[in-house]
Amino acid sequence: MIVKILRSDGNVKKTFNYEITNIEKRTTILEVLDYIKNYLDTSLSYRSQCRASICGTCAVKVNGKPVLACKTKALDLAENNTLQIEPVDNMAIIKDLVVDQDEYLNKLKKAKAWLEPKDNFEKVYPEDLSLFEKETDCILCGICYSVCPAFQNDKNFGGPINFVKIFRFWKDKNDALGDIRIEIAKENNITSCIHCKYCTFSCPKEIPVESDIMQIEFFGKQKGIIQSQDNFGFNFGF
Repeated sequence: MIVKILRSDGNVKKTFNYEITNIEKRTTILEVLDYIKNYLDTSLSYRSQCRASICGTCAVKVNGKPVLACKTKALDLAENNTLQIEPVDNMAIIKDLVVDQDEYLNKLKKAKAWLEPKDNFEKVYPEDLSLFEKETDCILCGICYSVCPAFQNDKNFGGPINFVKIFRFWKDKNDALGDIRIEIAKENNITSCIHCKYCTFSCPKEIPVESDIMQIEFFGKQKGIIQSQDNFGFNFGF
């Protein structure tokens, strides 16, 4: 198999080709990268930690599809016995497949992406957890952020990852902020979402990201927090 990797020092980009003959059905993209680094080119840079689809650090783009390298089988995405591996989009390249995640991590701070606990916690039942169970699976991999086209029109758009976190804590009855979360979503320019659903289709944890955004927007409009004159998610730049 030929593995083509788009490499960069942050300025100059160049594709390097590597030939690997021992790829098996169970071989992951991360194992391919490890083999190249260990046996063919020690200068290759990429991120990985847990190797179990939990830490979210190994996101890359393979034959045009953003994936977690540790979770994805190489043969599943190979085309004509070839893999094209690139860094994910919407983030500056630091080196090779390593991108700068500071932008979306800093935006998470603006979104208050943590629990603000009530003084008196209420007992939590399974039906309570079901309201935000999928959203707790978010591993901050940034894949939804990397595929989002809304940044083309609004650089200050919070990004899908922000609204997943806002939704998760908005639905938690032990969060003290309550509907203030909707105001935070508005401050993060939620109405710049164009509802393309790329975030939902690409999420490795199958979180219904776009549906979460729709719920926040709808509730915000009903409550008068998001005004009717706002773009309400359909700002295509026409």
